[in-house]
Amino acid sequence: MRKKNWLLVIGLSVSLGLLSGCGTGDKTNASSEVSKNVPPKQDEIAANFLTDIVIKEENGNILVHYTVKNISGKPKKLTFRTGLEADYIVYDASGKKIKQYSDEVMSTQVMKEMVVENNQVISKDFTIIDLPNGQYKLEVFLTADEEEAKAVKDLIIKNSFPNGKGVYIGQIDPHTIEMDIEGEKIAFQLTDTARRQLASLKEGEEVSFYFIVNEQGQKVIQKFIRTVK
Repeated sequence: MRKKNWLLVIGLSVSLGLLSGCGTGDKTNASSEVSKNVPPKQDEIAANFLTDIVIKEENGNILVHYTVKNISGKPKKLTFRTGLEADYIVYDASGKKIKQYSDEVMSTQVMKEMVVENNQVISKDFTIIDLPNGQYKLEVFLTADEEEAKAVKDLIIKNSFPNGKGVYIGQIDPHTIEMDIEGEKIAFQLTDTARRQLASLKEGEEVSFYFIVNEQGQKVIQKFIRTVK
């Protein structure tokens, strides 16, 4: 009788062991399936585009060359909703936005699609003309729906335009005005930007502006800054 009891206990133990083994196998498979659905970590995702900004200061102008290279290994489609394919923002040392390219230019509202092949480079050049000396942060990016390709770089301006101030006397020709600077009448050429602003000025009004002296010795107003009340 005792032998039968022992055999019964041994049989139950083997059965439970087999059931336990099956249960463990099921859990292992389930865990493996779940792990396949876990998304990769952020640092495991390769960037699709490589960006760069080259900055050069020339005659008071800040020349910005922005490039975007497709390094994804396959063609990438970019969709632009305006004629402005790239934009930039300038921030001061405190992080305040002080200038944005798209705020100052007109662009068409025509949608455009572009396919950038693998290893193809697209570029955009900007000229910044009216920043005083100081430290800034420049952010340049694409305006495409699919990709910003943002690039950020420190911008230090040491040789900005001189800051002028005087009384606007009147217009000599479409590209030239006369200013009274501390009692001296001086002729200034105008850039296209300054010429567009001229309509808002009144003769006899005191204004301040940025200007340069070109290679011909002519004083050229780059931009009117503000009206002095």
